[in-house]
Amino acid sequence: MASAAVSEETDWQRLDAALRPGDPQPQGWYAVTTSEEVPETGPIGADFLSGRVVVYRKASGEPVVMTARCPHMGADLALGDVVDDAIRCTYHHFCFGPNGSCTKIPSEGPIPTAARLHSYPTAESFGLIWAWHGDETPLYGPPTVRDYEEADLVFRVKRTNVFEVAPWLSIGNTFDFMHLRYVHDLDFTVEPEDVRYEGDHHIELDIPFVSKETGAFEQRIRVTGTNVVSFQTVTDHTTVGIFTSTPIGDRAQTWYVAAVPRDEGLSPSEIEARLDEQQKFGDDLLVDDARTLQGIRFKVGSLVAGDRAMVTYMQWVSRFPTAPPVAD
Repeated sequence: MASAAVSEETDWQRLDAALRPGDPQPQGWYAVTTSEEVPETGPIGADFLSGRVVVYRKASGEPVVMTARCPHMGADLALGDVVDDAIRCTYHHFCFGPNGSCTKIPSEGPIPTAARLHSYPTAESFGLIWAWHGDETPLYGPPTVRDYEEADLVFRVKRTNVFEVAPWLSIGNTFDFMHLRYVHDLDFTVEPEDVRYEGDHHIELDIPFVSKETGAFEQRIRVTGTNVVSFQTVTDHTTVGIFTSTPIGDRAQTWYVAAVPRDEGLSPSEIEARLDEQQKFGDDLLVDDARTLQGIRFKVGSLVAGDRAMVTYMQWVSRFPTAPPVAD
């Protein structure tokens, strides 16, 4: 898939954060569904970007994500069966392998060359199934957490809000210092220049906060693409949160992963208590964000000095490579 042209820097002033089906979206790894929702046998369907996908597991357990409309007569392949690592359409038993090619038809004659699906590069981590939207070869790897491998963490995943804004605006709260200070009532002294733009596709930031409610803590943040943010919350112990958002038509589905480092010195109940702590932290943030983002019609308007970090982020978003959604 060819990527769209990179935006000019001045385009950031025209960002509107609206989601319109069919519009190009930033290239990236987007969550499709949770790992537990995909059974060992059989497919499920999910809305994704401007269309629908079928998700299933090969015999090895590896997930597969492909466009869900059978190219023969348009049946939903999520209603089909998995046979020998291929998805079989329930309508006429056309079969499609994990790479999207049609491997078998029930009748005589050659398989039509147009009988194929789009197979997304797929990854599974942190309890989520991720699909790559964009160029055939991903520009960067699946989302990660600073300082920890997935195996180092115990985690749980939760499907959260549906917003009416592009994922980049939800992620942008990380750099909206006015929002953090005056809505979340957090005290900190970080400057916009402290935000580190790591290459073309990642951003990192360390923020020592003081909260009137919880006291002092530090966050070590990594943004991956325009739709994923992971952060460590460090007090006398560490918890980890991952927030991500995926366009589905004119809305965006969000997920939140609460995680804690594995520690043989902690009992299962202590691990669960720390997971609850991180989950509550995420839930509390989303309460305020949901009030703000529900019904918003974002535009770049009369900005002030306190918006400097957000302006740099919006400029970065406007330059991010995009691609049109794959047609069903």
